[in-house]
Amino acid sequence: MKPVRKLKLDNAQAMQAHQAAASSAAVDKFAAAEAITKVQPNGLAAPAVVVPAPAAAPVPAVAAVVTTVATFDLSACVPGAIVRVPLYLIDTNPLSPRQIYTSEEIDKIAKTLPGGQDVAAHGYVSDGRIKLIDGGTRFRAAKITDRSYLDVKIEEPPADMVALFTRARALNEQRSDTTALDYALSLQTLLNAGAVASQRELIEKVEAPGGGRLSEGTVSQYLRMARMPEKVQRVMAGSADTSTAAALYAIATMFDDGMDEVTLEKREELAFEVIEEIKKRKLNKAQITALVKSKLEGPKSRDRSTVHPLAFGSHRGQIKMFTRKGKIDLTLGGLTEVDMPEVRTVLVKALEDFMAKKGVSGS
Repeated sequence: MKPVRKLKLDNAQAMQAHQAAASSAAVDKFAAAEAITKVQPNGLAAPAVVVPAPAAAPVPAVAAVVTTVATFDLSACVPGAIVRVPLYLIDTNPLSPRQIYTSEEIDKIAKTLPGGQDVAAHGYVSDGRIKLIDGGTRFRAAKITDRSYLDVKIEEPPADMVALFTRARALNEQRSDTTALDYALSLQTLLNAGAVASQRELIEKVEAPGGGRLSEGTVSQYLRMARMPEKVQRVMAGSADTSTAAALYAIATMFDDGMDEVTLEKREELAFEVIEEIKKRKLNKAQITALVKSKLEGPKSRDRSTVHPLAFGSHRGQIKMFTRKGKIDLTLGGLTEVDMPEVRTVLVKALEDFMAKKGVSGS
């Protein structure tokens, strides 16, 4: 086998040759880059294409709807604008004149939302969020659907809580009358929230249903309705027969402040019995009041008489004694007309002797 020739490597010379080649390549690269930038000042990107700006669109008479939730901009929420607001940025109105929301009402609205929201809710901007004035049912309906937004017409913020309630009430009554129970709960909420300081201020600042001035007695009745147990309120709100002011107040009298739990449960059971009777028999105000009174008094036990039969030969009769009433009924048959005066004398004499022993004199 032919021996392999050994190579001798000069390390210093090899390093000098590598550095010279690298320097030459770098110069070539910079030169190439300089040539390109002379042709394309923006580097390797394609030359920019300038598109003429479109003519300014005319300003519409009514503010446009923000139609894409992803592009929601709080700055677009100016009074008069109808804005498509994500649900997570919306707060409901605690002073809404609608206080009881039934699942039937919410489901009814929810079924219509896929076809579009017919009427925008009303709200205002506060602390970076949209506070509803009205539209509580629409908001709740949207939350149980795939819809993630609500169309809201923006208004100026109300001056105070009473103004918020008054505006919400006006909007709500354009669609339907405020129920007696909703109104009662609203009055209680205004007091609890500190919107008014007293019942007297309620009378001065809040109109009665249908307009006009409230009286102290009427306010007291409404506030008593509002203090009924919530479960009773909701059952009563579900029927036109039991949601009248007369029915609500009559049943409200069954509940007092500070009742213990056992008494409260018993009263609730009685209230449900009355509610069923009202719906079944279509009772009027007087009948409801009487029924409530009878339920509170409980069943009356009859004063049953004790009967003592009498038998004297062919003469038959009985003595009925009503112990609680202290009453006696005597019957005896078979007497002749001739016997009657003597029998009367005997009976009167016996009673006189008895009363004399009791210290009661005859007249």
